[in-house]
Amino acid sequence: MRVFSSLPLPRMAIMRILNWPLEQLLRTSEVGPLLETAVRSSGWDLESWSLDRVYSRPHGETSARFNATVSGTHITLVASTRTLSETDRQRLGAVRCEAGVGALFIWAHPSDPELPGLHVIETPTSLTDCLAAGLDEELTVTDVQMLVLRPLRRAVYRVAVVSDSGPRVLFLKVVRPSKAAELLARHRACTLTPPTTDLGGGILMMDQAPGVALTELLYQPSSPNPEVSITPDVIISALQAITPQALHLRARSPVIERFGSMIDALVIGGADRRRVDTLTSRIIRQARSSTQSRTPTHGDFHPANLFLTEDAQWPSALIDADTVGPGNRADDLATMCAHLLALPSFDAAGYGGVPALVTEMWGATAGAYGEDLLARTAASLLSIAPGARSPQQLDYYISQAEHLLDTGHMSCIGHPVFDQK
Repeated sequence: MRVFSSLPLPRMAIMRILNWPLEQLLRTSEVGPLLETAVRSSGWDLESWSLDRVYSRPHGETSARFNATVSGTHITLVASTRTLSETDRQRLGAVRCEAGVGALFIWAHPSDPELPGLHVIETPTSLTDCLAAGLDEELTVTDVQMLVLRPLRRAVYRVAVVSDSGPRVLFLKVVRPSKAAELLARHRACTLTPPTTDLGGGILMMDQAPGVALTELLYQPSSPNPEVSITPDVIISALQAITPQALHLRARSPVIERFGSMIDALVIGGADRRRVDTLTSRIIRQARSSTQSRTPTHGDFHPANLFLTEDAQWPSALIDADTVGPGNRADDLATMCAHLLALPSFDAAGYGGVPALVTEMWGATAGAYGEDLLARTAASLLSIAPGARSPQQLDYYISQAEHLLDTGHMSCIGHPVFDQK
Protein backbone atom coordinates (compact mmCIF):
# COMPACT_ATOMS: atom_id res chain seq x y z
CA MET A 1 0.00 0.00 0.00
CA ARG A 2 1.46 3.34 -1.05
CA VAL A 3 1.97 5.80 1.79
CA PHE A 4 1.65 9.52 1.19
CA SER A 5 3.82 12.04 2.98
CA SER A 6 2.34 12.64 6.41
CA LEU A 7 0.59 15.79 7.53
CA PRO A 8 2.65 18.26 9.55
CA LEU A 9 3.06 16.61 12.94
CA PRO A 10 2.61 19.74 15.06
CA ARG A 11 -0.90 20.19 13.61
CA MET A 12 -1.68 16.51 14.02
CA ALA A 13 -0.49 16.20 17.62
CA ILE A 14 -2.87 14.03 19.62
CA MET A 15 -4.89 16.24 21.97
CA ARG A 16 -6.10 14.84 25.26
CA ILE A 17 -9.11 15.82 27.31
CA LEU A 18 -8.03 18.20 30.05
CA ASN A 19 -10.74 17.11 32.46
CA TRP A 20 -10.32 13.34 32.17
CA PRO A 21 -11.37 12.50 35.79
CA LEU A 22 -14.43 14.77 35.57
CA GLU A 23 -15.26 13.38 32.13
CA GLN A 24 -15.38 9.91 33.65
CA LEU A 25 -17.41 11.14 36.62
CA LEU A 26 -20.05 12.69 34.34
CA ARG A 27 -20.61 9.31 32.70
CA THR A 28 -21.19 7.37 35.92
CA SER A 29 -23.84 7.20 38.64
CA GLU A 30 -21.44 9.08 40.93
CA VAL A 31 -22.64 12.35 39.40
CA GLY A 32 -26.11 11.69 40.87
CA PRO A 33 -25.41 13.08 44.35
CA LEU A 34 -24.01 16.26 42.80
CA LEU A 35 -27.14 16.75 40.71
CA GLU A 36 -29.25 16.13 43.80
CA THR A 37 -27.25 18.69 45.81
CA ALA A 38 -27.71 21.31 43.08
CA VAL A 39 -31.44 20.72 42.84
CA ARG A 40 -31.99 20.73 46.62
CA SER A 41 -30.19 24.06 46.92
CA SER A 42 -33.11 25.53 44.98
CA GLY A 43 -35.67 23.90 47.24
CA TRP A 44 -36.64 21.13 44.81
CA ASP A 45 -36.47 17.33 44.89
CA LEU A 46 -34.59 15.33 42.25
CA GLU A 47 -36.85 12.35 41.59
CA SER A 48 -35.00 10.78 38.64
CA TRP A 49 -32.26 11.55 36.15
CA SER A 50 -30.49 10.04 33.15
CA LEU A 51 -27.47 11.07 31.12
CA ASP A 52 -28.36 12.34 27.67
CA ARG A 53 -24.96 13.19 26.23
CA VAL A 54 -21.45 14.38 27.13
CA TYR A 55 -19.72 17.05 25.05
CA SER A 56 -15.94 17.30 25.27
CA ARG A 57 -13.73 20.08 23.99
CA PRO A 58 -10.03 19.15 23.97
CA HIS A 59 -8.11 21.83 25.85
CA GLY A 60 -11.50 23.23 26.88
CA GLU A 61 -14.56 22.47 28.96
CA THR A 62 -16.52 19.24 29.21
CA SER A 63 -20.29 19.56 29.58
CA ALA A 64 -23.00 16.96 30.07
CA ARG A 65 -26.73 17.18 29.48
CA PHE A 66 -29.15 15.26 31.71
CA ASN A 67 -32.86 14.52 31.51
CA ALA A 68 -34.33 14.96 34.97
CA THR A 69 -37.61 14.95 36.84
CA VAL A 70 -37.61 17.65 39.51
CA SER A 71 -40.58 17.99 41.86
CA GLY A 72 -42.83 16.40 39.24
CA THR A 73 -41.53 18.49 36.32
CA HIS A 74 -39.33 17.23 33.47
CA ILE A 75 -36.35 19.50 32.93
CA THR A 76 -32.89 19.51 31.36
CA LEU A 77 -29.90 19.89 33.66
CA VAL A 78 -26.41 20.82 32.52
CA ALA A 79 -23.21 20.02 34.41
CA SER A 80 -20.01 21.61 33.14
CA THR A 81 -16.36 22.00 34.03
CA ARG A 82 -16.68 25.55 32.70
CA THR A 83 -15.76 27.95 35.52
CA LEU A 84 -18.32 30.69 36.16
CA SER A 85 -17.72 34.00 37.85
CA GLU A 86 -19.80 34.63 40.94
CA THR A 87 -21.83 37.19 38.98
CA ASP A 88 -22.56 34.71 36.18
CA ARG A 89 -23.31 31.95 38.65
CA GLN A 90 -25.93 34.03 40.41
CA ARG A 91 -27.39 35.32 37.14
CA LEU A 92 -27.86 31.77 35.85
CA GLY A 93 -28.96 30.26 39.13
CA ALA A 94 -26.06 27.82 38.79
CA VAL A 95 -24.65 25.80 41.68
CA ARG A 96 -20.98 25.02 42.20
CA CYS A 97 -20.54 21.42 43.35
CA GLU A 98 -17.26 20.02 44.61
CA ALA A 99 -16.30 16.48 43.58
CA GLY A 100 -13.19 14.65 44.69
CA VAL A 101 -11.64 15.16 41.25
CA GLY A 102 -12.68 18.78 40.69
CA ALA A 103 -15.56 21.21 40.57
CA LEU A 104 -18.68 21.21 38.42
CA PHE A 105 -21.14 24.01 37.79
CA ILE A 106 -24.73 22.80 37.40
CA TRP A 107 -27.64 24.78 35.98
CA ALA A 108 -31.06 24.20 34.45
CA HIS A 109 -31.97 24.83 30.81
CA PRO A 110 -32.69 27.38 29.33
CA SER A 111 -30.01 29.15 31.37
CA ASP A 112 -26.62 29.16 29.61
CA PRO A 113 -23.64 31.50 30.12
CA GLU A 114 -23.04 31.78 26.36
CA LEU A 115 -26.48 31.38 24.75
CA PRO A 116 -28.83 34.14 25.96
CA GLY A 117 -31.11 33.44 22.99
CA LEU A 118 -32.35 30.27 24.70
CA HIS A 119 -34.43 32.31 27.13
CA VAL A 120 -36.02 34.22 24.24
CA ILE A 121 -37.11 31.05 22.48
CA GLU A 122 -38.28 29.33 25.65
CA THR A 123 -40.44 32.34 26.64
CA PRO A 124 -43.63 32.26 24.48
CA THR A 125 -44.28 36.01 24.36
CA SER A 126 -40.62 36.83 23.66
CA LEU A 127 -40.46 34.22 20.89
CA THR A 128 -43.63 35.53 19.21
CA ASP A 129 -42.40 39.13 19.33
CA CYS A 130 -38.96 38.13 17.99
CA LEU A 131 -40.38 36.19 15.03
CA ALA A 132 -42.99 38.85 14.24
CA ALA A 133 -40.24 41.46 14.04
CA GLY A 134 -38.06 39.22 11.87
CA LEU A 135 -40.86 38.32 9.46
CA ASP A 136 -42.51 41.76 9.67
CA GLU A 137 -45.99 40.35 10.20
CA GLU A 138 -48.27 39.31 13.03
CA LEU A 139 -48.23 35.58 13.74
CA THR A 140 -49.11 32.84 16.15
CA VAL A 141 -46.61 30.20 17.26
CA THR A 142 -48.31 26.79 17.16
CA ASP A 143 -45.44 24.46 18.02
CA VAL A 144 -41.88 24.61 19.34
CA GLN A 145 -39.48 21.64 19.37
CA MET A 146 -35.88 21.69 20.55
CA LEU A 147 -33.89 19.48 18.16
CA VAL A 148 -30.32 20.10 19.34
CA LEU A 149 -28.81 21.46 22.52
CA ARG A 150 -25.06 21.64 22.93
CA PRO A 151 -24.41 23.62 26.12
CA LEU A 152 -22.27 26.74 25.69
CA ARG A 153 -22.16 26.24 21.91
CA ARG A 154 -25.47 26.05 20.05
CA ALA A 155 -29.07 24.89 19.95
CA VAL A 156 -31.54 24.29 17.13
CA TYR A 157 -35.33 24.61 17.35
CA ARG A 158 -38.12 23.76 14.92
CA VAL A 159 -40.93 26.30 15.16
CA ALA A 160 -44.30 26.18 13.42
CA VAL A 161 -46.17 29.48 12.95
CA VAL A 162 -49.40 30.67 11.37
CA SER A 163 -49.96 34.16 9.93
CA ASP A 164 -52.00 35.84 7.22
CA SER A 165 -49.48 34.33 4.79
CA GLY A 166 -50.46 30.85 5.95
CA PRO A 167 -48.66 28.13 7.94
CA ARG A 168 -44.88 28.09 7.92
CA VAL A 169 -42.09 26.04 9.47
CA LEU A 170 -38.95 27.82 10.63
CA PHE A 171 -35.69 26.64 12.13
CA LEU A 172 -33.98 28.76 14.75
CA LYS A 173 -30.31 28.33 15.52
CA VAL A 174 -29.07 29.76 18.80
CA VAL A 175 -25.36 30.58 18.91
CA ARG A 176 -23.03 32.86 20.79
CA PRO A 177 -24.01 36.41 19.81
CA SER A 178 -20.42 37.18 18.85
CA LYS A 179 -20.54 34.34 16.29
CA ALA A 180 -23.79 35.29 14.56
CA ALA A 181 -22.34 37.61 11.90
CA GLU A 182 -19.70 35.08 10.88
CA LEU A 183 -22.23 32.25 10.64
CA LEU A 184 -24.57 34.42 8.59
CA ALA A 185 -21.75 35.06 6.11
CA ARG A 186 -21.06 31.32 5.88
CA HIS A 187 -24.73 30.56 5.21
CA ARG A 188 -24.85 33.20 2.48
CA ALA A 189 -21.82 31.67 0.77
CA CYS A 190 -23.93 28.62 -0.18
CA THR A 191 -26.67 29.07 -2.77
CA LEU A 192 -28.50 25.92 -1.62
CA THR A 193 -28.77 27.02 2.00
CA PRO A 194 -32.30 28.21 2.89
CA PRO A 195 -32.60 31.99 3.43
CA THR A 196 -31.15 32.96 6.80
CA THR A 197 -31.97 36.03 8.91
CA ASP A 198 -30.18 37.37 11.99
CA LEU A 199 -32.85 38.07 14.63
CA GLY A 200 -30.33 39.41 17.13
CA GLY A 201 -29.15 38.01 20.42
CA GLY A 202 -27.44 35.10 18.71
CA ILE A 203 -30.63 33.78 17.05
CA LEU A 204 -30.53 32.91 13.33
CA MET A 205 -33.79 32.11 11.52
CA MET A 206 -33.93 29.80 8.49
CA ASP A 207 -36.75 28.61 6.28
CA GLN A 208 -37.49 24.91 6.05
CA ALA A 209 -35.31 23.17 3.46
CA PRO A 210 -37.13 22.04 0.29
CA GLY A 211 -36.90 18.45 -0.86
CA VAL A 212 -36.09 15.30 1.10
CA ALA A 213 -33.02 14.64 3.25
CA LEU A 214 -30.70 12.04 1.75
CA THR A 215 -31.00 9.96 4.93
CA GLU A 216 -34.78 9.82 4.45
CA LEU A 217 -34.51 8.83 0.80
CA LEU A 218 -32.07 6.06 1.70
CA TYR A 219 -34.15 4.60 4.55
CA GLN A 220 -36.32 2.12 2.68
CA PRO A 221 -39.02 1.46 5.34
CA SER A 222 -40.21 5.08 5.18
CA SER A 223 -38.58 6.56 2.07
CA PRO A 224 -41.04 8.62 -0.02
CA ASN A 225 -39.44 6.96 -3.06
CA PRO A 226 -37.99 3.57 -2.01
CA GLU A 227 -37.09 2.58 -5.58
CA VAL A 228 -35.20 5.80 -6.27
CA SER A 229 -31.71 5.57 -7.75
CA ILE A 230 -29.27 7.94 -6.06
CA THR A 231 -26.06 8.58 -7.95
CA PRO A 232 -22.73 9.90 -6.67
CA ASP A 233 -22.81 12.62 -9.33
CA VAL A 234 -25.95 14.16 -7.83
CA ILE A 235 -24.46 14.04 -4.31
CA ILE A 236 -21.16 15.57 -5.36
CA SER A 237 -22.82 18.21 -7.53
CA ALA A 238 -24.33 19.81 -4.42
CA LEU A 239 -20.85 21.09 -3.53
CA GLN A 240 -21.01 23.38 -6.56
CA ALA A 241 -23.43 25.47 -4.50
CA ILE A 242 -20.53 26.67 -2.31
CA THR A 243 -19.56 29.95 -3.95
CA PRO A 244 -16.09 31.57 -4.26
CA GLN A 245 -17.23 33.91 -1.48
CA ALA A 246 -16.38 31.04 0.88
CA LEU A 247 -12.70 31.50 0.09
CA HIS A 248 -12.74 34.85 1.91
CA LEU A 249 -14.04 33.34 5.14
CA ARG A 250 -11.94 32.12 8.04
CA ALA A 251 -10.69 28.60 7.42
CA ARG A 252 -11.70 25.97 9.96
CA SER A 253 -9.62 22.95 10.94
CA PRO A 254 -10.77 19.86 9.02
CA VAL A 255 -11.43 16.56 10.77
CA ILE A 256 -8.10 15.11 9.60
CA GLU A 257 -6.31 17.72 11.74
CA ARG A 258 -8.34 17.22 14.92
CA PHE A 259 -9.75 13.68 15.01
CA GLY A 260 -7.01 12.67 17.45
CA SER A 261 -8.80 14.73 20.08
CA MET A 262 -11.48 12.02 20.14
CA ILE A 263 -9.22 9.30 21.51
CA ASP A 264 -9.92 9.92 25.18
CA ALA A 265 -13.66 9.99 24.54
CA LEU A 266 -13.40 6.69 22.64
CA VAL A 267 -11.49 5.06 25.48
CA ILE A 268 -14.02 6.29 28.03
CA GLY A 269 -16.70 4.79 25.79
CA GLY A 270 -15.00 1.38 25.94
CA ALA A 271 -12.48 1.36 23.07
CA ASP A 272 -9.05 -0.16 23.56
CA ARG A 273 -6.53 2.68 23.67
CA ARG A 274 -3.73 0.73 22.01
CA ARG A 275 -6.01 -0.23 19.15
CA VAL A 276 -7.19 3.34 18.62
CA ASP A 277 -3.68 4.78 18.94
CA THR A 278 -2.44 2.33 16.30
CA LEU A 279 -5.28 3.23 13.97
CA THR A 280 -4.66 6.94 14.50
CA SER A 281 -0.98 6.55 13.61
CA ARG A 282 -1.90 4.66 10.43
CA ILE A 283 -4.33 7.38 9.39
CA ILE A 284 -1.72 10.11 9.94
CA ARG A 285 0.87 8.22 7.89
CA GLN A 286 -1.50 7.62 4.99
CA ALA A 287 -3.12 11.06 4.79
CA ARG A 288 -1.60 13.27 2.16
CA SER A 289 -0.44 16.80 2.94
CA SER A 290 -2.77 19.25 1.25
CA THR A 291 -0.67 21.21 -1.25
CA GLN A 292 -3.53 21.94 -3.63
CA SER A 293 -5.27 25.31 -3.79
CA ARG A 294 -8.01 25.82 -1.25
CA THR A 295 -11.49 25.29 -2.65
CA PRO A 296 -14.94 26.30 -1.39
CA THR A 297 -16.10 23.58 1.01
CA HIS A 298 -19.12 22.85 3.18
CA GLY A 299 -17.23 21.47 6.17
CA ASP A 300 -20.03 19.17 7.40
CA PHE A 301 -21.19 17.49 4.21
CA HIS A 302 -23.18 14.46 5.35
CA PRO A 303 -26.47 12.75 4.36
CA ALA A 304 -28.68 14.52 6.91
CA ASN A 305 -27.50 17.93 5.68
CA LEU A 306 -28.09 17.24 1.97
CA PHE A 307 -31.63 17.43 0.54
CA LEU A 308 -32.57 16.10 -2.89
CA THR A 309 -35.66 16.28 -5.03
CA GLU A 310 -37.94 13.30 -4.42
CA ASP A 311 -36.79 11.71 -7.67
CA ALA A 312 -33.16 12.26 -6.57
CA GLN A 313 -32.31 13.98 -9.83
CA TRP A 314 -31.15 17.25 -8.27
CA PRO A 315 -29.86 18.61 -4.97
CA SER A 316 -32.50 20.92 -3.49
CA ALA A 317 -30.88 22.19 -0.28
CA LEU A 318 -27.68 22.06 1.74
CA ILE A 319 -28.21 22.94 5.39
CA ASP A 320 -26.09 23.47 8.52
CA ALA A 321 -23.70 25.76 6.67
CA ASP A 322 -21.92 26.91 9.83
CA THR A 323 -18.63 25.42 8.59
CA VAL A 324 -18.66 26.72 5.00
CA GLY A 325 -15.26 28.13 4.05
CA PRO A 326 -11.98 27.42 2.28
CA GLY A 327 -10.71 23.87 2.51
CA ASN A 328 -9.94 20.58 0.76
CA ARG A 329 -12.69 18.95 -1.32
CA ALA A 330 -11.47 15.53 -0.12
CA ASP A 331 -12.57 16.40 3.42
CA ASP A 332 -16.16 17.05 2.30
CA LEU A 333 -16.20 13.76 0.40
CA ALA A 334 -14.67 11.91 3.36
CA THR A 335 -17.35 13.26 5.70
CA MET A 336 -20.10 12.11 3.33
CA CYS A 337 -18.54 8.66 2.89
CA ALA A 338 -17.99 8.17 6.64
CA HIS A 339 -21.61 8.96 7.46
CA LEU A 340 -22.85 6.71 4.67
CA LEU A 341 -20.68 3.90 6.05
CA ALA A 342 -22.18 4.52 9.49
CA LEU A 343 -25.82 4.27 8.42
CA PRO A 344 -26.05 0.44 8.20
CA SER A 345 -25.00 0.21 11.86
CA PHE A 346 -28.34 1.81 12.77
CA ASP A 347 -30.45 -0.55 10.63
CA ALA A 348 -28.71 -2.77 8.10
CA ALA A 349 -31.95 -3.84 6.40
CA GLY A 350 -33.47 -0.37 6.42
CA TYR A 351 -30.36 1.07 4.80
CA GLY A 352 -29.94 -1.92 2.52
CA GLY A 353 -29.05 0.20 -0.52
CA VAL A 354 -26.25 2.09 1.19
CA PRO A 355 -23.40 -0.43 0.63
CA ALA A 356 -23.94 -0.22 -3.13
CA LEU A 357 -23.98 3.58 -2.99
CA VAL A 358 -20.73 3.57 -1.01
CA THR A 359 -19.11 1.40 -3.66
CA GLU A 360 -20.31 3.78 -6.36
CA MET A 361 -19.00 6.78 -4.41
CA TRP A 362 -15.60 5.12 -4.26
CA GLY A 363 -15.67 4.45 -7.99
CA ALA A 364 -16.47 8.11 -8.65
CA THR A 365 -13.75 9.51 -6.38
CA ALA A 366 -10.93 6.96 -6.14
CA GLY A 367 -9.17 8.19 -9.25
CA ALA A 368 -8.83 11.73 -7.96
CA TYR A 369 -8.29 11.10 -4.25
CA GLY A 370 -7.30 7.45 -3.73
CA GLU A 371 -5.75 6.42 -0.43
CA ASP A 372 -5.87 9.96 0.89
CA LEU A 373 -9.68 9.80 0.79
CA LEU A 374 -9.60 6.47 2.65
CA ALA A 375 -7.46 7.97 5.42
CA ARG A 376 -9.67 11.04 5.73
CA THR A 377 -12.81 8.87 5.78
CA ALA A 378 -11.29 6.72 8.53
CA ALA A 379 -10.56 9.91 10.49
CA SER A 380 -14.17 11.04 10.04
CA LEU A 381 -15.42 7.68 11.33
CA LEU A 382 -13.36 8.12 14.49
CA SER A 383 -14.66 11.66 14.90
CA ILE A 384 -18.29 10.47 15.03
CA ALA A 385 -17.56 7.31 17.04
CA PRO A 386 -17.92 9.01 20.48
CA GLY A 387 -21.62 9.35 19.67
CA ALA A 388 -22.05 5.58 19.26
CA ARG A 389 -25.26 4.25 20.83
CA SER A 390 -23.78 0.95 21.99
CA PRO A 391 -20.44 -0.85 22.44
CA GLN A 392 -21.25 -2.84 19.30
CA GLN A 393 -21.72 0.29 17.24
CA LEU A 394 -18.53 1.81 18.64
CA ASP A 395 -16.63 -1.32 17.63
CA TYR A 396 -18.22 -1.11 14.18
CA TYR A 397 -16.97 2.43 13.63
CA ILE A 398 -13.43 1.47 14.59
CA SER A 399 -13.52 -1.79 12.61
CA GLN A 400 -14.86 0.03 9.56
CA ALA A 401 -12.03 2.56 9.74
CA GLU A 402 -9.49 -0.27 10.01
CA HIS A 403 -11.16 -2.02 7.07
CA LEU A 404 -10.63 1.00 4.82
CA LEU A 405 -6.90 1.06 5.47
CA ASP A 406 -6.49 -2.74 5.40
CA THR A 407 -8.21 -3.27 2.05
CA GLY A 408 -7.28 -0.09 0.21
CA HIS A 409 -10.83 0.44 -1.03
CA MET A 410 -14.14 1.66 0.35
CA SER A 411 -16.89 -0.80 1.24
CA CYS A 412 -19.24 -1.57 4.13
CA ILE A 413 -18.23 -4.40 6.42
CA GLY A 414 -20.56 -6.84 8.08
CA HIS A 415 -21.02 -6.82 11.85
CA PRO A 416 -22.80 -9.19 14.26
CA VAL A 417 -25.00 -6.35 15.53
CA PHE A 418 -26.59 -6.22 12.09
CA ASP A 419 -27.82 -9.78 12.37
CA GLN A 420 -29.81 -8.93 15.51
CA LYS A 421 -32.08 -6.43 13.71
